[in-house]
Amino acid sequence: MKKIVTLITILFSGYFTSSAQLVDCSSARFDTEVFSSLDTTNDVVFGANLDYNGVNTILTMDIYQPQGDTMAARPLIVWAHGGSFLSGTKNDLDVQQLCEHFAKRGYVCATINYRLGIAFPYNEANTTATVYRAVQDMKAAIRFFRKDAATTNDYQIDPNIIYAGGSSAGAFTALHLAYLNEYSELPATIDTSILGDLEGNSGNSGYSSDVNAVVNLCGALGNKTLVKITDVPFVSMHGTIDDVVPYATDVINLLGIFPIMQVDGSYSIAAYGDSIGQTNQMYTYFGAGHVPYYSNVAYMDTTVRFVSNFLFTQLGCTPSDPEPLPNTFNLNTTVSEIERSFEIYPNPVSTELCIALKNNVGKIDKIRINDISGKELLLLNISEPKTKIDLSSLSSGTYFVSIQTKDKTEVRKFIKN
Repeated sequence: MKKIVTLITILFSGYFTSSAQLVDCSSARFDTEVFSSLDTTNDVVFGANLDYNGVNTILTMDIYQPQGDTMAARPLIVWAHGGSFLSGTKNDLDVQQLCEHFAKRGYVCATINYRLGIAFPYNEANTTATVYRAVQDMKAAIRFFRKDAATTNDYQIDPNIIYAGGSSAGAFTALHLAYLNEYSELPATIDTSILGDLEGNSGNSGYSSDVNAVVNLCGALGNKTLVKITDVPFVSMHGTIDDVVPYATDVINLLGIFPIMQVDGSYSIAAYGDSIGQTNQMYTYFGAGHVPYYSNVAYMDTTVRFVSNFLFTQLGCTPSDPEPLPNTFNLNTTVSEIERSFEIYPNPVSTELCIALKNNVGKIDKIRINDISGKELLLLNISEPKTKIDLSSLSSGTYFVSIQTKDKTEVRKFIKN
């Protein structure tokens, strides 16, 4: 029943689909960076709630707006930072840069603090409660802006065009905000009498926390089937050799030590979305680890371009910027064999794959084998200039090997007969 009511509300509140035109598509606004300067308002209080220790936590955010903007009602993106729900702040470099890039495109952006900390022992129940608290806080931030739009209108956002985005743990938060939206979907470990209901009590009650789309950067869902055909669209980006948040479906290990629970990473969510006809786009950072855009200009540029194009289509427009080619493995095709620092043979391989640094110079630190879905099948610590790997247990097909030295990582494709 809740789904039916929500759908009716959407239809009569100006909610849009990708086929509807919401902005002037002839303008470069929202498609490219049209503003050179920004106005930033720091430490705006949007709510408060009790943390896992029962201590009241004041919730703050930084708000980015294009300087000199005259548009009266602007789309909003609310971003949540990463940090495994144990650390991180609204000041983290990646979410700061995302806010800056998209505010220069004409969006209003906010990067939020949310309640951190996981009760010990680190297990599925306690971690799930932490994610739930973060979702409640992000909802309070979204309600803050709708309340502002209905009252003082300080930030001039369009309450009908709001996106939720996040990096790593922040992407977990944005995904669960959008898709953990029915009480029947709540994990059995969530006690709403203690933690609060789906909306939570972090502030700004009486306003909607609905969003129009989700930006998932290196995140995951507790269960991909939370996504329904009637839910909002999403865009995902994730690295195939992410050792923090699984690219596909796998057990997540908190701090690399504590096995918490099996989750569905971006690849699995996107594939499931495709199977049910849900609007989504997926970009794979082949051969890349966790949040590769952090402190990396090239990866950040690709990330901004891909997300920007997706959101621009959600506004009913066609992007002018060619999309970074998704799901294409970087085989260093512009690099000659002479310039490669290692070699693999034979390829195709039947049983044993040989890997060697050219001229035996240096040492291989790590070797990873991934299947074409990105799932890691093998991780070896080597500390030798060459090695042989027994692949007799692998099924026939295409695989990727990532070889890491102290200076660089290279990725190659091979065929298993």
